Amino acid sequence: MTTNILLSGVGGQGIITASRVLAEAAMLSGFHVKKSEIHGMSQRGGSVESHVRFSPDGLVFSPTIPFGEVDVLMGFELLEALRAIPNTKPDALVLVEDRVIVPSSVTCGPFEYPADVLDQLYASGRNVRVVDAFKIACSLGEPRAANIVLLGAASSSLVIDAQAWEGAIRRAVKAKALDVNLKAFEAGVAAGRSG
Repeated sequence: MTTNILLSGVGGQGIITASRVLAEAAMLSGFHVKKSEIHGMSQRGGSVESHVRFSPDGLVFSPTIPFGEVDVLMGFELLEALRAIPNTKPDALVLVEDRVIVPSSVTCGPFEYPADVLDQLYASGRNVRVVDAFKIACSLGEPRAANIVLLGAASSSLVIDAQAWEGAIRRAVKAKALDVNLKAFEAGVAAGRSG
């Protein structure tokens, strides 16, 4: 059986790094893995999505998740999470960072950021859990580690070995940022278990 995970947010949130850690941790745990990225104007705050699919039996034929088949949605920004909801199964787990990053179309244009995004996520009927990843990362002194906090929160719902997570983080982050990222992951695990 294939596990499908969609990471959704905007450029600069470390989504590509998080998906690389996730894919590598799954590989180190013995799964067959495929991964894909979609990013448009990501360096200007545009949407970024990464698909990670893994299976114990090697039956992952495509790196992109079929519509409506996402098991776990990791929403790094509220509105991007809402945009990705139609891709999820009705019983999907949705881990969302309760953080608003206002797009330039709102800042410079006639559009407004919806005030009820979290309410709409809850109304979707999915298993929505809010993770204060950015706040947790800031408390560790490294706001850029919010992606790893959210990954830690997701890890408690996935069948990936704890040692594989650590190995994947060690390979993905620079040595000077390793300690804080390992702490961020553990803080995320605790947040995922308490939520």
